[in-house]
Amino acid sequence: MTEEVRRQLAALRAELHHHNFAYHILDAPVISDREYDKLFRKLEKLEEAHPEYHDPDSPTQKVGGSWVPEDFVAETLPKVAHRLPMLSLENVENEEELTDWTGRVARGLPEDTEVTYTVEYKMDGVAVELIYEKGVFVLGLTRGDGVEGEDITGNLRTVRSIPHRLPKGAPELLELRGEVYMDSVGFAEMNARRSAEEGLFANPRNATAGTLRQLDPRIAADRPLSILMYGVGTLEGIAAPSQSELINERLAEWGFPAAPFFRTAATVEEIEAIYEEVAAGRDDLPFEIDGLVIKVDDPALREQLGARSRAPRWAVAYKFPPRQATTRLLDIGVQVGRTGAITPVAHLEPVEVGGVIVQRATLHNPKEIARKEVKIGDVVVVQRAGDVIPEVVKAVHERRTGEERDFVLPPNCPECDEPISFPEDEIVPHCVNIGCPAQVRGRLRHFASRRALDIEGLGEKLIDQLVTVDLVRTPADLYSLPLEEVANLDRMGQKSAENLLEAIDKSRTLPLSRVLHALGIRNVGEHVAKVLARWFGHLDPMRQSDQESLEAIDEVGPIIAETLVDFFGREENQREIERLREAGLNFEEPGIPGSVAAAAGEEADGEAAPLAGYTFVITGTLSRRSRDEAKAEVEERGGRVSGSVSKKTNYLVAGEKAGSKLTKAESLGIPVLDEDAFETLLTDGVPQ
Repeated sequence: MTEEVRRQLAALRAELHHHNFAYHILDAPVISDREYDKLFRKLEKLEEAHPEYHDPDSPTQKVGGSWVPEDFVAETLPKVAHRLPMLSLENVENEEELTDWTGRVARGLPEDTEVTYTVEYKMDGVAVELIYEKGVFVLGLTRGDGVEGEDITGNLRTVRSIPHRLPKGAPELLELRGEVYMDSVGFAEMNARRSAEEGLFANPRNATAGTLRQLDPRIAADRPLSILMYGVGTLEGIAAPSQSELINERLAEWGFPAAPFFRTAATVEEIEAIYEEVAAGRDDLPFEIDGLVIKVDDPALREQLGARSRAPRWAVAYKFPPRQATTRLLDIGVQVGRTGAITPVAHLEPVEVGGVIVQRATLHNPKEIARKEVKIGDVVVVQRAGDVIPEVVKAVHERRTGEERDFVLPPNCPECDEPISFPEDEIVPHCVNIGCPAQVRGRLRHFASRRALDIEGLGEKLIDQLVTVDLVRTPADLYSLPLEEVANLDRMGQKSAENLLEAIDKSRTLPLSRVLHALGIRNVGEHVAKVLARWFGHLDPMRQSDQESLEAIDEVGPIIAETLVDFFGREENQREIERLREAGLNFEEPGIPGSVAAAAGEEADGEAAPLAGYTFVITGTLSRRSRDEAKAEVEERGGRVSGSVSKKTNYLVAGEKAGSKLTKAESLGIPVLDEDAFETLLTDGVPQ
């Protein structure tokens, strides 16, 4: 038995060392986070049961990538010791484990001590330390093994949200801890620019890690890195007696981006409610998070609780269910979308990803399959994001058997048997038959979907019937469906048909933003549809806009503008829009006078929109109203409030302790309003 325990411990430690090396040093993980966590917990339990075999070099005793093979040789960055250890975090995965952790916190403090916890996003990025001396950024380090990290100062200087100098009043020595990350849009755009020889990054975290370890800072400068600060090495000399004040006041004073999420809680139930709220909206965030970080707010209590060898006792990571897993790719089929796009679909051995059993995943297009070097029979990494179909991130080439085979695109559409068009200069193959039943069904499903026109009762099976019997060919046909013919369809009847037609009739009253989303214009999702609807106020001026005027709208770039011009320029789309107008759909955004309408001197609901077409950024602390209240005042007058300063910003409203946004606005020559000037503008409008 003794020898068996030794063998198991040695095997688990060796395997975890190998995976740590692949993840932290090579930036090329072989297994998913969930599989790693299972191995790690197995080792922890075995070591707890057999403390006589304690090993200080075990992965449970170290942080991150502290082990490398003896024969590994690579150009490396210089290592520098952290002044104070940069520890990792213990993980909990459910309410029971969270309760156990809070219980340990309570037992580590005097009886009846009241504890307030802070709740913050756990960014899925790379932890770093920033050192400032006399207000100047002098050193940036990775976490490394927690004791020493790699010097990545040159790469961190290229991160635009990291100030090189702090304002007067900052401590003489400041050791900040933060997480460098890539947002989802920037990551996708960067991956799209990479060549087949360079290969694709599996996820934003790996891309960030690889970027920060580059020896040439010019590479980092060309990649979309951002930072979120979450703490300090020591509070010595800092006027912030709590995590709350540090995050919400000091960091903003020093010019760092505000925390995108920060709450406080006193009980497990309150933390659990926040967890459920964030988990439900996680997929709407512009960046990846893999959980929440729960911390004891009071530094004095933290001091009493102390730390273990690799993690503090006063903080824990409450992780979301993992959304990546590995499984085997059994086959690749194709499906036809509402635009005629032919999408390869992976058929997988069933695997749980983020609490959902996944059997199918998208492979995007044939060129992506070739680029990722995915073959039928491969072990693959599968990733799930929100309610969309999961995707195959990459193949694990190290686990190939030699029996894998290439995917071959079929010559004809599987729905209508017409030839598939796939010119060499295009990425996505298409079925060019616009009457293809799959395309018609897809357009109708999107039009009736919950976030579009939300036509209750118009599900996939009923749409199939309506298309099969030729009652509906385009969305406009829905508004002239004959009651009796609908009632005669399978599983319908008079009452069901009446309910359906009532739901269709109800969709006529929804605002322009929903109609615009329902039209299914490529690159125009729900958010962009809202931006456009708020800007124009009515569909007609949008239809008549050229590319240049569309690009002038904040959040509308050249690709979206070109797509809109192309869509509204097609005769068949113009005919469909006119049919929808005749059917009584609402082409206005209620209460939102757009800039085009305002420029023509028009009004909404009888009131002028004095700030229509103007974009504001609000920063610092306002004395007369909160930022949310100020934002509401701007929006009520037809204006828009953005979270970041750009060339499209018309005014910056600067309260007390305004930081980097003020500096950027001044550098761009953007007018800056103090609180008095802002109040005057709200009352009198923009000076002419």
